[in-house]
Amino acid sequence: MAEIYLQMLKSFGFDEMQTWIASISTMLFSANLLGGILSGLMFAASRKLERRPLKERIAFRLFCFSEGILVIFIFFYHVFMIELILPEHMIYWGSAMVMMPLLAIIGSEVMLVTFSGKMADKKEKLEQLKVQQRIDMREKRKLDASADSSMRPKPNPLRRQKT
Repeated sequence: MAEIYLQMLKSFGFDEMQTWIASISTMLFSANLLGGILSGLMFAASRKLERRPLKERIAFRLFCFSEGILVIFIFFYHVFMIELILPEHMIYWGSAMVMMPLLAIIGSEVMLVTFSGKMADKKEKLEQLKVQQRIDMREKRKLDASADSSMRPKPNPLRRQKT
């Protein structure tokens, strides 16, 4: 498998440091896939099944970190190592940058599909809990209203009422 990847790198015009490029790319791709899987697992295991904002998701933070590492490596490789950039290199790096968030999304969606039954049960239990809380709140309000009316002094029938 590694030989196929190294041959692919040769077709993109990479002649130097192919093993480094393959290693870093593989590490970043797998990190994003695992980040997506972890993000999906965290969502499936959460008590509230509410989507978190994108900035708070593990997969997004890992994606930003890995994009930064990749940009630093690209800069180092093309400025200090080979001192040029070919259109084939730009195509490879562009596709690598697009592939990382896609892998994170794929990993997350695989976990959400895998645990969809468990999440449906959780949603049903959460809805039942919300309905029960509403019923309890209504009963508490009724009790509070009846307690307020019993605490008020009753009008004295012997007193004259103001008209």
